[in-house]
Amino acid sequence: MSWNGTPDFSINTSAASGTTNRVITTSNIFVCVVMLITFLFGFVVNSLYLWVLGFRISKTVNSIWFFHYVLTNLVYTLLLPFIAVYMLFFPDWMMGLAMCKLLNFSLSVSMFEAVFILTVISIDRYLLVFHPHWTRRHMKPRKATIICVFLWGLAFLCSSPYIVLRQLRKENATTVCFNDFSLSGKREEQQDQEKIKWSLFTFRVLAGYLLPFFIMSFCYFRIAVKMRKEKLAKSSKPYKVIFIAVLSFFVCWLPYHMWYGMSVEKGRFQETTLRALRILTVCLACFNFCFTPIFYLFIIESFRKMFKKSILSLIESVLNEAFVSVSKSVEDKATPHSSSMVKDESQVHKN
Repeated sequence: MSWNGTPDFSINTSAASGTTNRVITTSNIFVCVVMLITFLFGFVVNSLYLWVLGFRISKTVNSIWFFHYVLTNLVYTLLLPFIAVYMLFFPDWMMGLAMCKLLNFSLSVSMFEAVFILTVISIDRYLLVFHPHWTRRHMKPRKATIICVFLWGLAFLCSSPYIVLRQLRKENATTVCFNDFSLSGKREEQQDQEKIKWSLFTFRVLAGYLLPFFIMSFCYFRIAVKMRKEKLAKSSKPYKVIFIAVLSFFVCWLPYHMWYGMSVEKGRFQETTLRALRILTVCLACFNFCFTPIFYLFIIESFRKMFKKSILSLIESVLNEAFVSVSKSVEDKATPHSSSMVKDESQVHKN
């Protein structure tokens, strides 16, 4: 029986050494279908956004931030067919040791890079509101590109342990792709392995979730307070965008880290609980990487009018408006002194 109480489907395959029985649960089929639909939708949407950001919009600091953020979304999207195959036959791994290492490494890079970019965007917007003069002088597109390259390198570094740790092992007739915390392949003391896996888990949660979440929450909270106190916003739309940005980050990544932590402590939690969390994690990760960009189309006031335009023109206009939404609201009702300091984001970040 699958986790939701519905019957499982079995696929019998014959090998030279005998007959193996692979069980495909309905939950696995559901996740596989979700991921394939997400792949088709996410590939089209993220590719269009990447095209617009790369070739249709002038190079500014903000366009560079979002170019690299959408690039991480596209990388994750391209991995979805491989993940779907794995999820269909979970926990049986059918793609060899190289893909076991590469796929998990690439997923980790995508997660870290997306979180790092979102954190940098939050800091950049904070500096734009509170230190516009310094931002105008020091933050240029070239420096933004260097920062993004550094963040990619940092994401690679944070994900590198899984290139070493990921191994294959046989469990009856099933091949499992797992983290081998015995390092050299020798069976070391259980206590040492526990220290290694909990150290990696703690680092992953701190660097990939708690610290970025704290930074984003602090930046957007201070921005919201300043905008409300000085009445710099015409409407509640900026507050809603800020709230959704922080909430979506928290909601989309919390189940993943819960599942990861419970998986580390193997044997203490029921398989049905882990399976349900795994499905929720996959669905939210797909939503975060592939469906979130579509919300840019709904946070602008002129969406209905722009809907009649071509897709590329629509996305280009959306991104141009999204880049300046917060700072424009700040500029519109700022004091004369503040108006001279707080410029439109597209002007602040020009070459």
